[in-house]
Amino acid sequence: MKAHTCPPENTLWAQHLVAPAEGVGAAPWQPVLSPAEAARVQRHQDRLMAALQAQDRVALLCAKQEVLADVYCSGSAWGAPVATRSAALRCALRDLSWRMAGLLLPRSSHH
Repeated sequence: MKAHTCPPENTLWAQHLVAPAEGVGAAPWQPVLSPAEAARVQRHQDRLMAALQAQDRVALLCAKQEVLADVYCSGSAWGAPVATRSAALRCALRDLSWRMAGLLLPRSSHH
């Protein structure tokens, strides 16, 4: 049996996104992301976290806008129309958009 190898840009979180749902309360019908879709969501997550760690308000705002555009606009910077995206990708991007809403930076470092 051939061992599955993930591309180096995939992190544990991206690998989790492509794994089937397991455990209590997991919906067995829930679609899973392809590795390319998981990498796409991971890139958005990485940009959000990098901006947050750098405390760069402009970069965080831009990263948030890119996620929202990818989720809700008819087309995106990634080139795939919303209608052709998988249900799993749409769900993962919507989930990320809700989670990122809580990512805030202070207006200034002075109190």
